[in-house]
Order: sequence, then structure tokens, then C-alpha cells
Amino acid sequence: MTGYYPFRVGTQAGVFLHMEPAGVPTMFPFLSENMRQLDYSTYLVGKWHLGYCKKEFLPTNRGFDYFYGFYGPQTGYFNHSADQYHRELKRVVKGLDLFEEVGNGKSVPDFSQNGVYSTDLFTDVAMSVLDNHNNTKPFFMFLSYQAVHPPLQFVQSFILGMLTAMDFAIGRLVEYLKTANLYENTVIVFTSDNGGTSNFGASNAPLRGEKDTIWEGGTKTTTFVHSPKYIEEGGTREMMFHVVDWHATILSITGLEIDSYGDGINQWEYIKTGRPKFRRFQFVYNIDNHGSAIRDGDYKLIVGNVDRKMSKDKNRTRLFRISTDPTESKDIARNNPKIVRRLLAKLDQLKKFLHKNVRKPLSLSGSPERFNGSYSSFWCDGQA
Repeated sequence: MTGYYPFRVGTQAGVFLHMEPAGVPTMFPFLSENMRQLDYSTYLVGKWHLGYCKKEFLPTNRGFDYFYGFYGPQTGYFNHSADQYHRELKRVVKGLDLFEEVGNGKSVPDFSQNGVYSTDLFTDVAMSVLDNHNNTKPFFMFLSYQAVHPPLQFVQSFILGMLTAMDFAIGRLVEYLKTANLYENTVIVFTSDNGGTSNFGASNAPLRGEKDTIWEGGTKTTTFVHSPKYIEEGGTREMMFHVVDWHATILSITGLEIDSYGDGINQWEYIKTGRPKFRRFQFVYNIDNHGSAIRDGDYKLIVGNVDRKMSKDKNRTRLFRISTDPTESKDIARNNPKIVRRLLAKLDQLKKFLHKNVRKPLSLSGSPERFNGSYSSFWCDGQA
């Protein structure tokens, strides 16, 4: 959303949890805010996960005209309840995490959808929103499905239920766009934020690692972009691309002349034609006290731990040549000291831009037991 690497905005230590009195600092404008400045209607349906305890953190105060979905990291697909173990209470805290915002941070819990599968629910809401959209204005919709994130809950009528349900839902949405005469002039981006988790049956093979690690299996994902107007079907693009590039790239889709934004570069020309106007040669996986990783050309440097567990690797330096070893099976640091020194120097320069970690301990002030059974907002307004 910001166009900046997590270490630049203070979110390098992981994601926000329910009852956490924190959010992405408001000094960093979100993509939705910039799209609104370009006179786009802006809609978010599904997962937020960028902080909710303060009114200023809520989607409709960060550039979205409308929001329907959930605030935290995950929730039940059918009951829309987020169940979280709290160490102080030594028990599970349960509460609804399904809300609607119609503007200016006015957040209302929706208890009426118990039993409705969230993938279907969010698709229906997205189509309803577009039914009411003023077609004299362009729109930007962020449809952020929970699928295929845990908990593993699915509709029994589907094989490979969660994934198939999402695929079917996206198909319904595309057919809707065609029927509504919106399809030809709409750019569709389908992407993911991380690799799968092995504890829940996922495999990132042949890549090494999983979600919450800085191995390729935890960070590298597949994306497709579809546009009848701009992109010929069947092409592939394999040049380096980082999630921070989406901010500048999507702004460029609107017609805005832009080379870069934050840490990202505009890759729209490359996506359209396969001929890059701007080329990325390096990026940051993450920079944090427990471990860091950067990519520079063919090489990937890892310093410290590859996950958030404290281990004997905290001072270890690894080097991989990703172009010839995409599975990160051969550490070549010992045989390439000059490359290691050069990349360590780059890492040291980047660390000068490290933002203070904004994560905070959980607070019972945000317990749904205080808000009629829902993870409502406003409970940390006024806190620093």
C-alpha cells in the first residue's frame, strides 16, 4: 500500500494482530489515497490487516471510499470470528471480525452473515459495490480474499475446496464485469503476498522455505495481469519485480507520468509489452534485528536468521546465486568474499533508513468482550 519496503515504515517485525494497538504510520500515503487524488472511486473488500485500533488507521480514513471485510490477520470463513489465545488471560478470546465502513471511519460490525462462506460473501459484496458505482468515474477495487489462508475451511461441494472456491468466485466476477460492460476497460491483477505454510499442507517446491521466512519459497510468488485493452494474452514476464513496484505501476495505469514512487519503480510498460522502460536490478527482502536479506543482480545475501525464531544463525552470512541456484541449495559465501563484502556494505547503507519498529504488545483494551463481541475500533485513540 505504501510503496515502501517494510523496514522503511516500521513493519519489518511482522504483521499486526487482533488487539494490537498499532498500525502503519499515517505519514505514509496509501495507494488508495493517491488513486482518490486522481479522481478514482476506491473500494476495498476483504482483508485489511494494516491496523484498526485508531480511527485514523481505518480504510475509509486511508483513501478508500468504502470498506467491507475484516481488520485482522485471519478469521473464520463461515462464522467470521477471530479466535486468539491470550497469554495474560490464559484462554482463547473470541470475537466477530466482519465490518462495513461507508466513509470517514464509521465502522459497523455485521453479525448477519454467520454461515456464509467468506470467499462467496466478498465476491457478492464486490459486485454489489460495482452495481452502485458511478460509471462516469473510473474505479480502483482491492478485492483481498482471505483464501487460501488458514484456517482450512471450505465448501464441501468443491475438490481442493478453498482454491477452487476462489477460482470459481473470480470467474463469477469476470463474468459480471463483462455483463456490466466494464471488462474491456478494466485491468485485472491477481497476486499473492507470500509462499504457503507447510504446517497447513502447502508446498512451495522446488523453492526452499515457506511463509514467514526470507527463503525464496516464503517470498517469491506468481502473478498474472489481464487486460483486453492493453495486454496480449499468453505472454510471460520474468524480470525482477518487487511488491513495492505495484504502487508506481498502478498509478501509471491511470495515465499518470511517473517513473517511481517510494522504493518502487513503474513497471507498467514492461507488463504491457515485455520491453522495460525502467529495469530493477536489486531489492530488499527485509531488514530487521533478527535477520536481513537483499538481492543484487544474480546474488542474494542473507545475514542472520531466515525466520523469526532465535537460533544459532543470528551471526551467519549466506550467499546464493539465484540465477543458477533458484532453490538456494549451495551457499557460496566462503568462496566469494569480495561479493559478500560488497553486499554487506550495501546492506549497511540501507540500514541507515531503518524505521523504528511500530509493533506493540497486545492490549486487553481491544478485547471483543468490551465491544459486544466484536473487534471494534477506536479503543486506542489518543495513545501515542
